[in-house]
Amino acid sequence: MKRYLLLCSVFLSGVWGVKAQTVYFSQDFNSSTDYTTYIGSGTNQFDGLMFNGTNSINTLNNKLQIIKNGGTGTNRASVTKTDHPFNPGGTGGFLKVSMEITVSNNTTNISNGFRFSIGANMSGTAPAAPADGNVHSDLYVNPTATPGAFILAGGAGAGGAVKSSAFSGTQKIVWYINNTGVPVGYNAPDGTQASVLNDYADIWAIDESGKAVLAIDDAPATTPTLAGLQQLKISNNPNFVATLDIDDIVISEEPTIELKTITSVADVSPVTAPVKTIFSLLPLPAQIGVTYEDGTTGVATVRWSAVTTYNPYKLGEYTVLGAIVPGSGAINLNNLSVITTVTLRDNINIVNTFSPNGDGKNDTWIIPDLQRYVHPTVEVYARDGKRLFYSTDPNVGWDGRNQSG
Repeated sequence: MKRYLLLCSVFLSGVWGVKAQTVYFSQDFNSSTDYTTYIGSGTNQFDGLMFNGTNSINTLNNKLQIIKNGGTGTNRASVTKTDHPFNPGGTGGFLKVSMEITVSNNTTNISNGFRFSIGANMSGTAPAAPADGNVHSDLYVNPTATPGAFILAGGAGAGGAVKSSAFSGTQKIVWYINNTGVPVGYNAPDGTQASVLNDYADIWAIDESGKAVLAIDDAPATTPTLAGLQQLKISNNPNFVATLDIDDIVISEEPTIELKTITSVADVSPVTAPVKTIFSLLPLPAQIGVTYEDGTTGVATVRWSAVTTYNPYKLGEYTVLGAIVPGSGAINLNNLSVITTVTLRDNINIVNTFSPNGDGKNDTWIIPDLQRYVHPTVEVYARDGKRLFYSTDPNVGWDGRNQSG
């Protein structure tokens, strides 16, 4: 996934034939305190809310609760939505699953906790995990040993292969699943424009203050060859203790934004810097020119890293790598990058003449190399010891006057 500043809210029709938003399922659990009323054949009902052993399912405070009391073997609980398939009669799609979740009564770190599965060809309502072959994408909510805390995870494998940092409290989870056949862009919860590869998913978490965080970027599909985002099942590992509250589940087909693929990037000339320049202050360009597959050009952000170990105190030449971060509406599908060199020298280049005559040329005395240091100070004194100029901003030059003008 790549994130960009959202300049406008325009939905473009993609290669796959993007549809407008279609809500397939919506449930806020406000209509009844009896969980069994949410089981039925209605569009916004589940066809199964099942549990066995010491586990149970309940509705409390207008939320659905899955209560895990530990045990082994048959101690499971599950939520199933297999009738009224999402994207009925079709394959592919760009699905958005949003819901509020809260974890409580957790006591230990669980690597394989509550599993949310989106797929096709699931059958039955028994409280057991679906077969991986019927699951396109998985989202795991794995409780930790810290009360109320949990980790999100996605991808194949028990508990998810790609894991987030820990979250706590009530979080709104927004899960974008791409099965369109091409990379697509979308309007992200933080107001930016984002992209996700085909057969991958982005998972966002929004806290109660409204702050949105990309929890997992491009989680791979469990079974990418499964063409269909039509069913939901929530299941769990039997061997842990925790309670999961779920509220405001909405499952919808989302509009997407067509992306242009970067096919080439401009070269970056070698640069030099004075010794003791830290890596983040090297004079490397923040943006470079790129060319797209349709022949048009634009700019992309560059994130620099050292190929050879960088030592700001050691003179010499260093190789650096620039990762290309596409601009709005573009994608770096081929992972193009740029390489150049940085040479550390033992001298600071100081300009020793300037002409403060107001003609706009060399009117101030400035030392560009001081931009390479975190806390530079420039002081100018007259022969009698009077200070004429003082600055801690390397971009502010001396105009030849004293401090009194």
